[in-house]
Amino acid sequence: MSEPDARPADPSVAATPGTGAGLTAAVVGVLITSLPQLIEHLSPWNRAFLALIAVTLGLSVFATVRARREAPRRRLWVTVAVAAGVVSGCTALLLGVGAFFATVTPAPVKIGFDDAVALRSRADEDVRVGALPVEPGSYVIWVKLYATEPEASAVRITCRLEAENDYDVVSADLAPGGSVPMALTVAHTYRASGDAVLFCRHASTQPRTTTLKQVKILAVGAASVRIEFLTR
Repeated sequence: MSEPDARPADPSVAATPGTGAGLTAAVVGVLITSLPQLIEHLSPWNRAFLALIAVTLGLSVFATVRARREAPRRRLWVTVAVAAGVVSGCTALLLGVGAFFATVTPAPVKIGFDDAVALRSRADEDVRVGALPVEPGSYVIWVKLYATEPEASAVRITCRLEAENDYDVVSADLAPGGSVPMALTVAHTYRASGDAVLFCRHASTQPRTTTLKQVKILAVGAASVRIEFLTR
């Protein structure tokens, strides 16, 4: 009658698979729940880091499972699991450090300004009043100006602020010899360098000239922006 194999378990792997699997599962759970919000605002480099974390975590889990099932190659699979875990942890650390410095770095502020712009247009003919170049990132953008009407009849003015596919529109009735303030706001995330562009037009069948004064486009950087419908 043969005696049971009494060789002691390899201490280097006794606790590693269980502990590693539990820790990996916890990290994966956190990533899965926050993934949609993360991807929406991440830069291409950060998305690449996140993909590397996902791949190395998956490899670590796979190697941990194989280490439990294949005793002859246990040391090999444990080495792979530990190496993948180290790579995943270091990548996550770099991603976290980058996010931290992004929050402590002062948000960029850019202002475009023009004292007076002559708006000459026909009905529904958009005129490009001005543009403010911005770098990649998330911004809240404001425009303020006031229009003056030197002609003898009233006219309606419509202005539109465009940030790629996001925009804001405002209209105002301008009396003869009067003035009216106008303001617009938009929030947008630029994946690449772009412009915040202001267009204006007259609602008139005849050519008109209006002066737009103290035109300012202000872009304030933000960690992220989200546009949602108002609740009631």
